[in-house]
Amino acid sequence: MREDWVFNSLTGRLSETTAYGVRIETSGVEWDLETSAQTIAKLARSQQAVRVYTYLHHREDVMRLYGFYSVPERALFLELIRVSGVGPKQALRILSGAGIERLPLILETGDVDALAALPGLGRKTAQKILVTLQGTLNLQDGVPGGVAGGEIVAALVDMGFDRKAAQSAAAAAEKAVDHDGIETDRREAEILRRAIITLSGGDAL
Repeated sequence: MREDWVFNSLTGRLSETTAYGVRIETSGVEWDLETSAQTIAKLARSQQAVRVYTYLHHREDVMRLYGFYSVPERALFLELIRVSGVGPKQALRILSGAGIERLPLILETGDVDALAALPGLGRKTAQKILVTLQGTLNLQDGVPGGVAGGEIVAALVDMGFDRKAAQSAAAAAEKAVDHDGIETDRREAEILRRAIITLSGGDAL
């Protein structure tokens, strides 16, 4: 899903967490963002500048900025809000209830019971989400188009490693790398380094 971004991300100091999101101060401006519970938790642990990926939602009567701790989380959010009847707030509740690790697997396997059990989501809406999204996500090891599901695995395969082993090593490396306050390029390089060491039989620590 391609978007023309007004803001792609914000980098600054976490000034406050709220019941619905976070506030980020950058260059003397404090931004109020609505986020998932996972994003609040991850950013609250950071002791340095944080980077939050954003989505600006606007209608005639309201304009809101939504924040995400990773590109894959934002990608899942955008998939959810293209489902008829699912708005940004409900999409955040779904992400808060399932997380980006579990939700792609629920969608891919068509687990309507697990989806309908999420807070504030009935069976009818759950079925509509599955009809719209099942089979449309680019999933590798449960990561929707993320680091372990895309370029990193492809690079490892090009180096001669087995694809299944590469997916497993990349997924493990991604979980081990701290995502807070690290630029995407540096994070991906560290994930690749750890995956190569693991596949070569070494210690990635």
